[in-house]
Amino acid sequence: MDISPYSLFGFGKGDKVGFRQYQYIVKVAELKSITKAANELYITQSSLSHYIAKIEEDLGAKIFNRNTIPISLTAVGETYVDTAKTVLSLNEKLKQDVKDIINEKKGHLTVGISNARAAFFLPYILPEFKKKYPSIEIKTVEAKSSVIEEQVLNGKCDLGILPLPVTSEKLHSEVVCREELVLVSGHPLEKGVKDGNRNYIELTNCSCHDYLLLKKGHGIRTAIEVLFMKARVKPLSVFETTSNETAYRLSTTGMGLTIVPESTILLSSPMEKPNLYSLSKEGVFWDIGAIFGCREGLTSSQRFFIELLKKSFLHE
Repeated sequence: MDISPYSLFGFGKGDKVGFRQYQYIVKVAELKSITKAANELYITQSSLSHYIAKIEEDLGAKIFNRNTIPISLTAVGETYVDTAKTVLSLNEKLKQDVKDIINEKKGHLTVGISNARAAFFLPYILPEFKKKYPSIEIKTVEAKSSVIEEQVLNGKCDLGILPLPVTSEKLHSEVVCREELVLVSGHPLEKGVKDGNRNYIELTNCSCHDYLLLKKGHGIRTAIEVLFMKARVKPLSVFETTSNETAYRLSTTGMGLTIVPESTILLSSPMEKPNLYSLSKEGVFWDIGAIFGCREGLTSSQRFFIELLKKSFLHE
């Protein structure tokens, strides 16, 4: 009985043609160029063009619209590529699962995550992860949210940890943490309210202040801009940085207001004693999620990594 990956997906014994045709089509779709795809696949452009034409002939429909610059997918092509990516992902999962068993769970897990979130999350979960998967190497790609999403989409990261929602409909996600967004000021704010152990202020009362914010492309900047729009807040000026810790520490000196995740406050040492405010009586929270390309394609180690995050940080 043939139990190779090829037979499981309906191909003949030892026949790699089916996977190759998926790989070729996906590569052309990603690069939007037959020439560039041929170069990366180490075949001639004429061979690749002939190969695509044969696939389209077998399908009875065009995959690519060659009248656009660059070439684009037809409606049939979009469905074909989505299915091809799923098949390739499942094939990789199958091979990885087999390797895990044969090689005593050796391998690697690449996680896209911001610097601050790596410092906050990883010390809580990596010791337990390494106990179960001692031979799996954890690699991190520490970047802003927009870059992480792109890296996961392109398969360069197995998982991404970032604020939800994601912009691509091709990515899946699971909430692993609900984190409060906190307003920080170097001095008490006139319209702040004390409610038990919580100080809070309505964001509508925080217009016409200088603000310290992360640069565009970071998840927190996008979330803050949405909050500003809803509350009709207009900052007097905005000082931009790439670090929540920098914004937080500068804010405690009185240079302006900032809004940072609660984890930043827990990790950072303030320059002066800060004045911290929830953004409403109940607080404003955002969801931090684990994102990935295909739910069925998650390996056992990737699934365990996500479950550890939930167990440590998702308190509902």
